[in-house]
Amino acid sequence: MISRVAEHCFWMSRYLERAENTARVLEVNQTLLLDFPVPLEQQWQPLLIISGIHDMPKDADGETVQHHLTWETSNPASIASSIAAARENARNIREVISADCWERLNFYYLWIQSSQARSLYHDDRSAFYSQIKRINQLMTGISEGTMSHGEAWDFFQLGKYLERSCQTARILDVKYHILLPTVDQVGTPIDNAHWVAILMSCSGYEPFHKQRPGADPGIAVSDFLIFDSIFPRSVRFCLNKCRAAAYAISGRPIGRPGNAAECALDKLVDWLNLTRVDDFVEAGLHEALTTVIDRIHGIGEAIHRSYFDQRDSLTPPESSEARSRKPVLATSASFAPDASHRTSL
Repeated sequence: MISRVAEHCFWMSRYLERAENTARVLEVNQTLLLDFPVPLEQQWQPLLIISGIHDMPKDADGETVQHHLTWETSNPASIASSIAAARENARNIREVISADCWERLNFYYLWIQSSQARSLYHDDRSAFYSQIKRINQLMTGISEGTMSHGEAWDFFQLGKYLERSCQTARILDVKYHILLPTVDQVGTPIDNAHWVAILMSCSGYEPFHKQRPGADPGIAVSDFLIFDSIFPRSVRFCLNKCRAAAYAISGRPIGRPGNAAECALDKLVDWLNLTRVDDFVEAGLHEALTTVIDRIHGIGEAIHRSYFDQRDSLTPPESSEARSRKPVLATSASFAPDASHRTSL
């Protein structure tokens, strides 16, 4: 597979995953604010930080933030931009993906631009976000059942799980750091509601309570979202899937790396396998998560160098967008992203 096609597969799945993640955190945050009093500075600003947006020109009230993260075409992290970018990447590799994949993604691209989508957004915000979540879920199911599971599929998996692992770590880091309660709030309904919101933002509420009934939130939630080996959105699970996809692409046995991406994945996965949540807490959960986020971004850079940077390209390294999407909490250097170029190579 030529690197251009591989890159389109990788970014198509990342943008679809990004749209679903953005819709989920918006829906969960809106529901949380209906039920619990949250200080103004903690209401919507964390969502902007999770998306790598640090300098909105308007006040970060609920409607402004939701519009910016849903419809703003100048924001490459918005839902509309992500679906458009995924569709454009798919258009460039129509000979690789199945006809069913293309037709369904194109249908949703046209739907998001229609008056029906706008009406649903204004009339029933929760139903709108649920529809966005279903887009990626449906695309994942269609692609799994109609695409050959060869190299294109492996790059599709690599992009999806890399995006998902970073999103889970960012949600936990930003939410935990910004919403960390005072000592007198620990164990209160508001404290528990924040932990529930973190779980729901990662689709982990039901799996957590089924695996750990009666568990006290806090450390247990962090352990689950970082280290659980069977929850499909935990950091460890996603990175294991990334490593499996990377080695499937090269055909080498797992544990015998032959390029920078495999080396970076091996090191991070092995480190997580030897680490416990108690080690993270002792080191400082925020600091440990910052390390994880930085290393995931390093994996993105290594993937670009290993697979995509073998030709003259208009696409800058993945680090440009990755750094721009890091939380302020995790990096002191950020700049306005421009991911649109990835859709027109």
